[in-house]
Amino acid sequence: MTSKSTALRRGRPHLGLSRLARPLLVLSALASAPPVRAAPGETRVPPDPLVLVGVAPPLQPGQAGAGEGGVVAVRGRYSSQVRLLDAVTGEARRAVLLPPEVRLDVPPALSADGRWLAVALTPDPLTRAGRVGVLSTFQPAPAGFQKLLVAGGLSGTLNLAFSPDGTRLAAGNRGGYAQLWDWAGVRRVTTVTSQSGYEPARLEFSPDSRLFAPLFRAQTKTRLFDALTGELRATLNGVGYGTFTPDSRGLLASRGRLVRLTDGRELPPPAYLAGTGGVIGFSADGTRVLVRRSGVDAQGREWLELREVASGRTLGALTRVWDGWPEALSPDGTTLIGGDGEGGLRLLPLAPR
Repeated sequence: MTSKSTALRRGRPHLGLSRLARPLLVLSALASAPPVRAAPGETRVPPDPLVLVGVAPPLQPGQAGAGEGGVVAVRGRYSSQVRLLDAVTGEARRAVLLPPEVRLDVPPALSADGRWLAVALTPDPLTRAGRVGVLSTFQPAPAGFQKLLVAGGLSGTLNLAFSPDGTRLAAGNRGGYAQLWDWAGVRRVTTVTSQSGYEPARLEFSPDSRLFAPLFRAQTKTRLFDALTGELRATLNGVGYGTFTPDSRGLLASRGRLVRLTDGRELPPPAYLAGTGGVIGFSADGTRVLVRRSGVDAQGREWLELREVASGRTLGALTRVWDGWPEALSPDGTTLIGGDGEGGLRLLPLAPR
């Protein structure tokens, strides 16, 4: 088994609007990975590409770690360590060593304040019930789990998500349902069963943390649940998936549609959606949005644009490097975080504040 140290490489991206003083930062890691038998007598060690776990804005005064900038959490696909890096410079902030019982095939979830990691665990050794643990990102190993959720319905967990206020934890299950938990109180709030028969592709919360929307594969309507009580609040017919608007009043659905949550009525799309193929993410304050431009240019390249939410004005643009990994906008709305096409992670400044 081999291991290579993490490297920091610098390069020049292809930018459409160049107002940048900082270079492109690319993090790559080929950490220890399980050997793969390719042929008799031959052992191959596959690369361990960095996977984006989540991003979090700067912590508020009085919280542990206050004073640091926003962070991005990354992990090698086969690694038992989650690293938290500065979301703009890529500098290391802290790391969390995952306990042996953590299932590495299920992506961890980072809380919106960067203080907690939720991880799927192997079944309880006695009861075989499913388990999910919550770890502090500030306490060094072996500090143990802050909370441990144990339930038969957590067997088969395939994705996890915290609400923005950190009080709720959603767990999607390959059995075709999603559970909502008050994780601090170790209490299951509700279980939502898929109407399409498929597993949840995403677990969405409104920015104000009041609504929970599990988005199941192949669904044709989106159900909105009260995140506090688990009660059904609304059903948006004809909306298979979407992203909440920063004001928590609408859902950005497919084909550039804006759907009002109170009555399901379709509204004129905001200016920042014009000519786009969808939203990648908003800045923490909701004033900036990263979008995919529709179609490709004459060279067959896809483009991403950073736009101002209020006016739709383009602040920066760049060609997309498609690596199959998630892309995100840094909490301050200045930097693209995504794959570099070679198994690493790029932090690419778009437009300074």
